[in-house]
Amino acid sequence: MSQGLILPVETRSDPLVHRKINRTAVNTDSIEAMTPETDRKVKGTFVNIECQGQPAKICCKLYRGMQYFAETMIDGESYVIPLSVARFINERCKAHKHSYLQDEKGNPVKEDKAIPRYKFMIEG
Repeated sequence: MSQGLILPVETRSDPLVHRKINRTAVNTDSIEAMTPETDRKVKGTFVNIECQGQPAKICCKLYRGMQYFAETMIDGESYVIPLSVARFINERCKAHKHSYLQDEKGNPVKEDKAIPRYKFMIEG
């Protein structure tokens, strides 16, 4: 009966093979959307807010194509670093503040407050 019918051949791909996904950045102002061409060097002073006078080691690789940044920065000294690293220090290097307060059941009251550890003050 079905000798005269031509059946379409179904092509299946391996479920572990991923198709190419659109890789354009959604937030073009974010640190991850930077490229080596758009990332420029900035000069500024490093300030250790958490432990004044102590050095701090900053290590990061923030976007594709960036060289790994690892440097021990001394409090109060001037440095020339990439803008992405300066933004990382100012925006993301934070410690969460813990609270010792308790509610009526004895559970600790969570305080969602982030305190900056370091600051990089960019000079004009």
